[in-house]
Amino acid sequence: MRTRFNSDLGSIKDMTREVSQLILISYDRIDLYLDNKNDENLDHVIELYDDIRRAASGIESFCFELLALQQPVAKDLRLLQMEIKLASTFKRIASHLNSAAEILKSYWLSEKEIDFLKNFIKNEKNMLEVGIGAFVSNNKDLALATIEKDQINNDLFMDAINFAADENKNDKISAVELSNKILLFKYFERLGDRLARVADLATRL
Repeated sequence: MRTRFNSDLGSIKDMTREVSQLILISYDRIDLYLDNKNDENLDHVIELYDDIRRAASGIESFCFELLALQQPVAKDLRLLQMEIKLASTFKRIASHLNSAAEILKSYWLSEKEIDFLKNFIKNEKNMLEVGIGAFVSNNKDLALATIEKDQINNDLFMDAINFAADENKNDKISAVELSNKILLFKYFERLGDRLARVADLATRL
């Protein structure tokens, strides 16, 4: 019974890696859109929204099933609890990526704005990959280092909204466009917060 339970715990970690790969694909599609302006890339991000949420719900269901079938030891109980929280975080990440894709379909971006987004994507992809690695390997030092990288996103957000505000002040973009671009950058800043949350969960295992 214990051998089967350990195997199931390993399966949950595999499911976690699979969801993280879907999120990475979403980031890659947004990055590709910034290069080629092909809306099909954004459509793919929007399609992946449901895939990520469905896969995250699968993690939640599996964890609840294991909790119902067994009385896990404290360490395993923490893992299942953190996996449930992680699945919820995955859903929020999917929502933010979906919302960002919707805004990107509606507005032209300057080269400076593209640079901001590419830097967000580069840092956040790294946070995701390292954070998930820390989670599945129970590496708290790696998790703490990942959390610190969220400051890069915070700094990028301030620089991006200040740039957008200057563009509006100089009559290069309208007030409505300013509002939506601030919201776009805010989604990426929030994504950084969610990815820091992924790493934070790894410190609690």
